[in-house]
This record gives sequence, C-alpha cells and structure tokens, in this order.
Amino acid sequence: MTLTVKSAVEYPLEVLCGVINRSFVGYVGGEVNFAPRLLAGFLTQNGIGLVRSLVVLRDDEPAGIALLARRGASIRVGLMGITQAAQSQGVGRWLLGEIEREARDSGDRTMTLEVIEQNPRAVHLYESYGYRRMRRLLGWTGSSLTGEPAALVSVDVAEAARKITAWGSPNLPWQCSGETVITAGPPSAAYRLGSAYAVISSPSAETITISGLAVPPESQRQGTATRLVGALITAHPGKAWRVPAICPEEYGPIFERSGMTRSAVNQFQMEKLVG
Repeated sequence: MTLTVKSAVEYPLEVLCGVINRSFVGYVGGEVNFAPRLLAGFLTQNGIGLVRSLVVLRDDEPAGIALLARRGASIRVGLMGITQAAQSQGVGRWLLGEIEREARDSGDRTMTLEVIEQNPRAVHLYESYGYRRMRRLLGWTGSSLTGEPAALVSVDVAEAARKITAWGSPNLPWQCSGETVITAGPPSAAYRLGSAYAVISSPSAETITISGLAVPPESQRQGTATRLVGALITAHPGKAWRVPAICPEEYGPIFERSGMTRSAVNQFQMEKLVG
C-alpha cells in the first residue's frame, strides 16, 4: 500500500463530496451527504481553504480527506475522514502526520480540532498523537419553550460578532468565535438586550440556531445571558431551538435554565502544539 497526498484544490467539488460522503457512512454523529453547493457553503462558513487542505491517496485512489482552516499561526482541522474501504489500515494516523509536517514547514504553531466524545476510536487516535482535551462541547435543543418578554433591539450581525471577540473566551471553538460569526449575513439576525448580544439563524425557519452570545465582563454570571435567551424565545413564539455541539460546557447552565435539553452527542475541543 502506497500513501501520498495532494492538495484538495486539484480536485473538483464533486470528487471531494464523494470522498467525504464515503468517509462518514454510519458515522456516530450522523451520516454526511454533501453535494457541491452544500460543500461550498461549508467551506465558506468554516473559513476552509482548499489549497492547504489535503486528499490522501492509497495506491493513487482518493482514500481520505482533511479540510483545514488557518488563522495566524494556528490550523484547525475542520473535517477529517477516511473512506470505509481504507479504514483500520493506519491511513488516518499517516494523514495526521502529513498535516502536522506541512504545518511545521509553514511555520504554524498550533493545531486544533473537535472530536465526538462518543467516537472513542477517534478520541484515542488524536490523544495518542499528542492532542490534549481543552474542554467538552455540548449541544442543546428545545421546543415549546417560554421566556420573559423584554425589549430586544435588532442590530447588525457584525456589531454582535465584534462583541463576541471582545468579551468571549480567547479560545472559543472557531465556529462560534467572533471571526466566524461576522461572516454571517441575512437571513441570520442579531439582537441586543441591554448590553448583551445574540446571533441567531433565520428567524423565519422552523428551527432557530443560536450561533453566538456576548455579555460584557461586568454583567457575566448574573443571569444576563439567560434573560437574553428567554427574550429571544418569547420574541419568536412557536419555534424550535438548537445550539450545536460547539457550545463550551461551562455555558451549559444558560440553556438548561432556558428549558433546553442537552443533546445526546457532544464533542471534545482538542489542541496540540506543533511548532
């Protein structure tokens, strides 16, 4: 078996979709069924560049993929998968080594990723390769929720995103950081309650996703975020609510107090110093 890598930019989106979809058949987090348009949106939303991303070839046939995003001297593995036919053959471990080698050659210092906790093989792979757990990431869902009405003010998503950057944890998962949230536009929406901010997906959808929250330091741990979520629920009656499993565990009480239920699948945020 001969393994090599090529830049993902050398392949059309249709081919990349096929590699990804074949890598996540029966996946614990749910099967993936990308089409080119969906994949293009995923790449944009996650700041992933195909030039740095890698396709691993087994005997010259695509056998896996790593989609990589970069911020400064940090690399995030936004997606990594090995096709079913190539699994349990050391291909994933080899690909991780190639990712890190190229990161070091480029002067990058940190690698970060998320892995589903209920996927012990993947957790073991990353830990055996030197990745450490930073925190647990939880998801939340709810329907038929109630909250207290309050005077929400509609604001630009960019304004809310800047507050997330200023007030949020410096090591938030990239997907809910201000740098990512600021790329969202209509139909996503943002609101302010007093000095607290929230960003949500389209208010007209049946299920609304909470993409980010920001509370100034002097107002934190005083129920401010819980009141903000309650006001959002009241302002959009009859909607189902979702927080994806990228929410730091320490923020969980906000959504629990709002009546949401913790999702069955959660993740670990992991990090490794490579430079």
